[in-house]
Amino acid sequence: MFQLTAYNELPFFEQTLHGVHFMICAFAMLIACVPLFTEKGSIEHKFSGLIYLPVSFAALFLASYMAWREASVVLFCFNSFCAYLLLSGWRAVHEKATPRLIDWIIPGGLMLLAAGAMSYALVQDNGRNSLYLFFFAFNAFYLSWRDFQNLRRRAQWQKHKVFFGAFGMPQAADWLNRHVAGMVGSLMANMSVVVLTLLPLSLHWIWPAALIVLAGGIALQQHRKKRQVRKMMAAVLLRPKTRTGTARHETDEDYRRAA
Repeated sequence: MFQLTAYNELPFFEQTLHGVHFMICAFAMLIACVPLFTEKGSIEHKFSGLIYLPVSFAALFLASYMAWREASVVLFCFNSFCAYLLLSGWRAVHEKATPRLIDWIIPGGLMLLAAGAMSYALVQDNGRNSLYLFFFAFNAFYLSWRDFQNLRRRAQWQKHKVFFGAFGMPQAADWLNRHVAGMVGSLMANMSVVVLTLLPLSLHWIWPAALIVLAGGIALQQHRKKRQVRKMMAAVLLRPKTRTGTARHETDEDYRRAA
């Protein structure tokens, strides 16, 4: 078992735990490259996702065990939030089906954890750690409430879809956004372990700064795509109707219906 320089001051058993955790997270990162760069819905995408799920759970389980040994409530809450991202991203694939018990347990467990973290922060005044727990609790309350609302809408639509038809049907992009957000969030958690372990302590600021820059770049790219789509749709909607051909008229009508 090799020893990482970031954990040289720890006992041998603690070094072993951190080393195994580092290797599991690095292996999860390598597996995640397959679904990231393959066609969505392909056999390679699904198969690599089935491997990534238990490997990430193993990393989270080991990290929770280390948080228990170190008596770190903040680290345990962080691991629990990563588990929520992983589970919600996994269950988002079944967004169009009737919600099952596991779908209600995921936000329910997050809400209970948020209540416990807030209660602990109120009772134990640990300075900056208490602020971290308050921040986690507020975000967890919001996410769990949002998921409960989404599950309630899904359950109502599945129950009355014969009468509602397409009205009130979950949007096609909702489940994909949840799936991508959950899985990418889980990947970022695994990547943070690898990056922060390899970087010296004086350079740990690079990682959050790089994440902020990356998030800003992705948001800017999405904004540009939306502007291009709006311009294209506006050009189609404002185009005068022509009766010279049937195909052109039907194409314009399809674009108007899609808008």
